[in-house]
Formats: sequence, structure tokens, C-alpha cells
Amino acid sequence: MANDNKRSAFNATRLTSSTFLIKEFDDIYSEHPYVYAIIIPAKSESVLSSRHGTIILIDTGCGGASNDPNARISSLREFIETVEVTDNDNKPLNGDDDRQGRMGYIVVLTHCHYDHILGVEHFSDSLILASSHYPEFFHNIPEHSLCNFLNIHTPKYKPTLVPHGHTISNRITILHTPGHTPDSLTVYDPTSEQPMLYVGDSLYEYEPIIFPSEGSIVDWFRSVEALIEFVRNQESLLAIDLEDKEDSDVLGTGAVTHRVYNQRGAPRQQGRILLNAGHVTCLEPALTVLQTAKVFIEDVVGGREPVRRRWVKRGEQTVEYRQSRQDRDTGIRNTTGETNSRFSLICPERLHSRRT
Repeated sequence: MANDNKRSAFNATRLTSSTFLIKEFDDIYSEHPYVYAIIIPAKSESVLSSRHGTIILIDTGCGGASNDPNARISSLREFIETVEVTDNDNKPLNGDDDRQGRMGYIVVLTHCHYDHILGVEHFSDSLILASSHYPEFFHNIPEHSLCNFLNIHTPKYKPTLVPHGHTISNRITILHTPGHTPDSLTVYDPTSEQPMLYVGDSLYEYEPIIFPSEGSIVDWFRSVEALIEFVRNQESLLAIDLEDKEDSDVLGTGAVTHRVYNQRGAPRQQGRILLNAGHVTCLEPALTVLQTAKVFIEDVVGGREPVRRRWVKRGEQTVEYRQSRQDRDTGIRNTTGETNSRFSLICPERLHSRRT
């Protein structure tokens, strides 16, 4: 089995005892997408895809097209089933000494953009879930995925469109969160030792939040406000559960859990939902990120942030904003030594009109 990440287009790190982050770290599109793998053992399943257990994949990345000419493993599925992962006791995520790929897959696509679907054809034998919020959006995947714009192959796949509130195995919830695109969705997993919210490209930090021409900032505000309310409600329930757990710990019946750290190495607090995005942002407090991103976009549409750049993209006047109302020390320095704003925005100019 391969065990050298430099020979693969991907690498993987553990987030919790059952969840891994897979990074496509050097793709030719410079997207560096985040793919998440939630491993559900057979014994904890209800109705899932394999008697050996199931891996729920959130997105499938850019298809393994790497800048590294020595990257021999370009298939996400091959990586998951054959490449030894240090954080998984030097075993593949879905493989052992007896057989590769024993667990089945359920693929959840947070939206249909190319950097989330180019690896999906390798999972054609699996259940593929997408949002039913606007079914007509799937009638022109070559255009809406941006594959036509990039002049690249559009993957062929047949998603099962699911409603808002759909659950997987009565544990993982899919929420419709249109805005970035009409088909954008969010995944909530409350069942590991660390509850997680997966928001796709709805928002992230230190790279521009991007709206294509099909996006809607008005819908984005509605979705983010709904997510803020959802997180508050869920964290209230978690606080009750945490009190019960603390009582059981006093009695010596509490389970030992895997400690979770964010990307800066800071331990996260129990009873809080963490946010994972399709790029850059991982293991950050969901409520804080949602609220601060919302404030930034409100500043944009309220005219309190200046336009930093204008150009034409896909035939439309496009603008960029970068958060200026912050302490620059809270930013992250990029490879040129400049400080990136925590939040920034790129969108067609017509989309940033004042909220209605």
C-alpha cells in the first residue's frame, strides 16, 4: 500500500474518533478543497449502504488533478481504500489486511461546483445526495458546475435530491442553505464526541467568500440567519446533555473521548458546535464564524466596506471586498507576507445591492 502523501493528490488527518479531513492539497485549479469522511461502524447503523459499515463523504474534490507529476494516486476512492493514514493507525480509511473498500459510501454534495463534484464518478455505485431546494438547477450541470467556464469534463452522476431536514441513519441532518448557489446545503452531525456543522462554500475565513452569477446574497442572509438559530438551539440541547454526562462522570460511567483541536492547536470546548467549510476553515466555533461572517456581509451591502477591485468575469462586472473593520493582528499572513482579512467577498456587482 502507498503511504507517502507526496505520491498522492490527497492527505488525511483525524478530526475526531470517527471523522477525517481529506485535503486535495495541490490541485491544478488552486482550490485546495476539503473533503470530509465520517466513518459509521456497522454496529451503529440503521439503514445504510453496507453491512461492514459506511463512510459518509461530504463532497469529492477536484478529481485529483495535481500539480505534482509524481502524484500517482489521483482517485479519491483509491486514496481512501489504499493509502495508509498516519492518524488511522497507518491503515487506509476504508481498507484492512483482508480487503479494500469493505465499507460502503454515501456521498453528500454540498453543491454542484466542479471543485466539489469532479471526484464523484468514482462513487457511481453509491448513494449520492443533493439538495432538492431548486431541482431545475441540475438541468444544466455543465454550466452551473462551472465546468463549461473552465472547459473541462463535466462528471456524470445521478443524485438523489433530498428535502430540508432529511436525516441519514436518523443521526445526520441535511439542511437546505441556498445562497452561494441555489443547491447549497449544510450537514449537521451531532453524534461524535464533537458536534460538527459542514457548510460547504457558504462561508469560510481568510479566503474570499465567492458568489457566482447564480448566487443570491438575499438567500444567503436567510440561510445564515437560519443556521445561527439552528446552532443556538442545538447548543442549548447539548448543554443539557453535557450536564447529564457530567453527572454520569461523577458516578464513574462517562466514556473517554478523543480530544479535538482546531487548526491553531487550541482545544475546543465541549457543548459547542464546530464549523467545517469546503475550504480553509475547519474546527472553528460555528456560532462565532456565522455571526462574524454575517456582520461583514452586512457591512458590504450597507456601504461600509469599499470596493477593493473590479473586473469582468463570466461576462459580468465583478467586485471584491476585504474586511477592514478589524485588528489586522487577527489576520493570517499569506505567502507574500501580507495579512489576509478574516473575511472577504467576491461577487457580481449586481448581487451586493442593499438587502430587501
